[in-house]
Amino acid sequence: MIKKYLMTPGPTPVPEDITLSMAQPIMHHRTKEFKSIFNETKELAKQVFQTKNDIVIFASSGTGAMEASVSNLLKENDKALTVSAGKFGERWGQIVRAFGAEAIELKYSYGDYAKPDDIDKALKDNPDIKAVYIQASETSTGVFHPIDDIGLMLKEKYPDVIFVVDGITAIGAVDVKTDDWNIDIMITGSQKALMLPPGLAVMSVSDKAKKTIENVKNRYYYFDILKEIASDGGSYTPAVTLIEGLNLSFKKILDEGLDNLFKRHTLLAKATQEAAKALGLKLFAKRPANSLTSIEMPVDSTKVINLMKDYGVHVSNGQGELKGKIIRIAHLGYFDKPDMVMAVSGLEIALKKLGVDIPFGEGVKKAMEIFVEE
Repeated sequence: MIKKYLMTPGPTPVPEDITLSMAQPIMHHRTKEFKSIFNETKELAKQVFQTKNDIVIFASSGTGAMEASVSNLLKENDKALTVSAGKFGERWGQIVRAFGAEAIELKYSYGDYAKPDDIDKALKDNPDIKAVYIQASETSTGVFHPIDDIGLMLKEKYPDVIFVVDGITAIGAVDVKTDDWNIDIMITGSQKALMLPPGLAVMSVSDKAKKTIENVKNRYYYFDILKEIASDGGSYTPAVTLIEGLNLSFKKILDEGLDNLFKRHTLLAKATQEAAKALGLKLFAKRPANSLTSIEMPVDSTKVINLMKDYGVHVSNGQGELKGKIIRIAHLGYFDKPDMVMAVSGLEIALKKLGVDIPFGEGVKKAMEIFVEE
């Protein structure tokens, strides 16, 4: 029997009390009891998102909310700027084109991050761009884009442009100030830092975005943002048990305190990243996120991952062109110091067994030293 340690950037581990909260007898979704939980959950979400904007909860993966942010905002032949620096940045362009709009793609190499000046230039060259779509944390590479600087630049120079951010591996792990950073639509998914199984997408929607949506008549039915905002308890059958779990998740996050939450994630990221460096390994991301660490592998990363699984440690491979080249270790959500020591030790053992010359034990030592110095 091997005990499993889920160290992937989604799904992530679910706390026991949240699991038990979702194991209670099912309630009907049109009762006053459930509507009270649903509406309270949306109010709690505002605190975690650091926003006063409306909250929408869809029974879908995060991609459902990504689609909604395109189908509700863009008409056919509208122009949108999509920032592409990884697999999920590429997804923005794919969704925009799927609805007949034009995706002007600002491309960076995998591992790189967006520059506000580049976005400024793209908007000057294309003054009819209606929206900018970007990731906060690009999950496929472990990069964190400077969405604060980008949002403030847009507010100053392009106040009519809608700013849409995929925060699926950021919300609940990184100090994202939705309102202060001029983010009109912010998106996350349940299976990341919110410590739930997959199945929910949560988004905040600004008044500016709502005014734009009011003038768009597109082909959508289920992913109707304005209809969801106006509904009491959800327009369609919501994922009742997941909503109950989300309610408790937000309460646990707020009980920890946002400052403490962000400090914990910063510490776990630092320990993991410095441990990798201590082993002589190179971080892949040029601007690493606090939610996951991507590490270049000196051998086929698939072999490393499979050996780590033999010790119960489950991490993620690279995606697309990065498969076989990097591993991605998560530290967002229900993680703490011993989890990172376990992940680093599993990596060291796998590399050693594959014949890679590393200073064996130095990664674990470095992580523990950082935790001691905390």
